[in-house]
Amino acid sequence: MFKVFFVLFLVVPLVELYVLIQVGSEIGALPTILLTLFTAIFGAGLMRHQGISTLQKAQTNMAQGQVPAVEMFEGVLIFVGGVLLLVPGLITDALGFLLLLPFFRQWLAVKLIRQRQTQYARHKGQVYETEWTQQQDGQITRRIKVVRSHQDAGDVIDGQWEEDPTSKK
Repeated sequence: MFKVFFVLFLVVPLVELYVLIQVGSEIGALPTILLTLFTAIFGAGLMRHQGISTLQKAQTNMAQGQVPAVEMFEGVLIFVGGVLLLVPGLITDALGFLLLLPFFRQWLAVKLIRQRQTQYARHKGQVYETEWTQQQDGQITRRIKVVRSHQDAGDVIDGQWEEDPTSKK
């Protein structure tokens, strides 16, 4: 974890500063500052537009009784992209704009979901089969089924439980 914070708070700003100096020496200081301000303002507007669009897709999925998993991950990626656009620098702006591109963001969200499913399946000792389909309107749907389980589930009995308030933890 220390390495991640080291990179985030020391290496990234130094690289950004180097790129800004190089660009500033080519096009001038004022155009470089205006470019940085423009990307922040344009990125904020784009983030707002993409966020509203993703929220509408999530609401449509929920109305159809589907879990909006892809849209939830897309919302997080939109937020991260917006934060990257607000950080002064051209490299973070490029990464932020990349996260605001719908096709890249959707691809990354699906990849992250698959990764989380694999980690969960390994933790639970189950193997899942996932089928992803993309419809004409761009919606992505998934179907998941358990192929095999490494755990012996045994008998399952439905019931309710209540914690004893007098028991000590």
